Amino acid sequence: MPVRPDHTHPNALEVRGIGRRFGGFWAVQDVSLTVRPGERRAILGPNGAGKTSLFNVLTGDLAPSAGTICLFGQDVTRTPIHKRIRRGLRRTYQHAHLFDGLTVRDTLLLAVAGVQGSWAQIWPVRQSDARRAEAERLAEVAGVEGLLDREVANLSHGQRRQLEIGIALAENPQILLLDEPAAGLSPAERPKLSALLKALPTDVAVVLIEHDMEIALQTSESVSVLYNGRMLAEGTPEAIMQNEKVHQVYIGGAHG
Repeated sequence: MPVRPDHTHPNALEVRGIGRRFGGFWAVQDVSLTVRPGERRAILGPNGAGKTSLFNVLTGDLAPSAGTICLFGQDVTRTPIHKRIRRGLRRTYQHAHLFDGLTVRDTLLLAVAGVQGSWAQIWPVRQSDARRAEAERLAEVAGVEGLLDREVANLSHGQRRQLEIGIALAENPQILLLDEPAAGLSPAERPKLSALLKALPTDVAVVLIEHDMEIALQTSESVSVLYNGRMLAEGTPEAIMQNEKVHQVYIGGAHG
């Protein structure tokens, strides 16, 4: 049976002294952060700062070399990916993992079935009114409700990113990690993504890795900045914009 999150706990996510080493190189070192239920947090930093490595450790894609991770007060440092999912943690990836031959509707049905442990039952799933209704709800939240019968191969890059978010929202996660959702979007697609992020359910904690400073700061209430695998600064978007160290390593052009 899934372990349900303890909604009375003050923190959705607690990270203490997390590190990840590849040989003698520390991609992430001694990183600590706390995310409250429903909080919107951006994680910024130049290329190679350790942002995606941190995400991979949080989700269980990589084992930490040091430190602890708690979800709603429960230690999940050594918990496998599927059990973290059942405890309410979801993510998107920097590069889309979608099946081009499926429609948007069937992609979302597959996501709903997968969370419920039925990946091999996509065609029977199509007969389930409850699951079809859930797929349509996810499409509406992700802003792709008008594209349900379109094949994924025929979606724009921005629409694919929106669909990824819809997939990640299957079964109402409590913590959503988004890995550069604006990557590759055209200037015309970025406002739609920004609006989507602002409209995500308010009870879901959202942690966002993003190179687009404008989107990150507009859609977050708190910001963490990584540099060389370590935490450089934390604060409100306004405080981060005024932080001289952040200007030097990130805003000033150190990111390539």
